[in-house]
Amino acid sequence: MKLLRYFGWALLVAAFGAAAAEVLVPPRPGTGSLFVPAYELWYTAWPGSLVAAQIRAERLAPYLWDPVIVTLLHLPAWMLFGLPGALLAWVTRSRTYADRRERAEVRKYEEAMMLYDDLARDARDQGMDADDDDMLPDHSGHDTLDAIQLFGDEEDNELYSMERAEELRAQINARREDGRLPKPPENP
Repeated sequence: MKLLRYFGWALLVAAFGAAAAEVLVPPRPGTGSLFVPAYELWYTAWPGSLVAAQIRAERLAPYLWDPVIVTLLHLPAWMLFGLPGALLAWVTRSRTYADRRERAEVRKYEEAMMLYDDLARDARDQGMDADDDDMLPDHSGHDTLDAIQLFGDEEDNELYSMERAEELRAQINARREDGRLPKPPENP
């Protein structure tokens, strides 16, 4: 069986090679065909072997060349190699079935992949609102950022001056005295 499988794969490789070799055949004027017949490809690539094959086939049986082989050579070469190759590779593929341990391992990976969906379904069943984001940080004590943003709207150079920095420091200290901002830790 392995030999037939390898032969099928070899035919598939030959089909890809034949499809790539179709660029060797010069286009004939007046033919609008997309596919290059195997006869033209064979004649372009190895004309001597085509004539030798015709002589041998006619010696073996006169009817073998004209109705049978000529009919087949009108098909594209990639099809002549590809169809039997694909059929052999498909029929002789390995059909090993997973044992109990491998099935348990696959089941474990499937459960791990579905963990987020299971957790989301459990949270929805427990009544957690889908609109509320419980991962958002709490910014309730960040009034300093609001103060900086208030003064950050000005476009002129006053924002970077010492006077402006002193005003901002005074406002932050006033908010700390009011209790709206936490006091800075003492340096030891």
